[in-house]
Amino acid sequence: MEKIVLNSTIRTGEWRLKDLRASKKIPAVVYGHKFTPVSVALDYSEFLKTFRVAWETHIIKLSIEGKNQDVLVYDIQYHPVTWDFQHVDFIAVNAKERLTVQIPLKLIGNSPATRDGWIVDHLVDEVEVKCLPWDLVDHFEFDISTLLEIWDAAHLSDVNIDIKKFEVHLPLDTTIVSILEPATNTAEEETTVVAPSEVPTATEEKAKEEEK
Repeated sequence: MEKIVLNSTIRTGEWRLKDLRASKKIPAVVYGHKFTPVSVALDYSEFLKTFRVAWETHIIKLSIEGKNQDVLVYDIQYHPVTWDFQHVDFIAVNAKERLTVQIPLKLIGNSPATRDGWIVDHLVDEVEVKCLPWDLVDHFEFDISTLLEIWDAAHLSDVNIDIKKFEVHLPLDTTIVSILEPATNTAEEETTVVAPSEVPTATEEKAKEEEK
């Protein structure tokens, strides 16, 4: 996996977060096992381009004022209204230490069952694994063209994951995708029973007059 380079600047306590964000910078912090935490600032547009490629599974070579450190995006805080980046947490990567990460599970191909109107239900979007940094991949793949009929299903054991490299934290019999009937709206029609009016009809009124 090719490393992506991202530049940063060391952030001191003199930097106000409000002013930092107003200048199109993102406050961030780098930390990890046996790594002294460092507060940095990132260029907003540069991080956006990097994150679109790296997400949380791609090693980033973070340049901290000329010194490179391998990191992964660990957590991101977003603005509650605009969804702009507000803060980024990076975890420092040690080549000799295994990492626990969520790797996306991507479905490829086409299921013949969809031609009959059935739908593909993607049940597992990410797989949590533990691995060494150089074994990281952008995603795992499963070819749904093997699912031919309704009720066909695939399990995590059907995905090509090298268990010698990846310690999988989900049971291998977990269903990851299945073929289902499309949902239908079968709302029952409600029948409204109208009670007879208690107001006398013209015929009833005439009968009462004749009785008098």
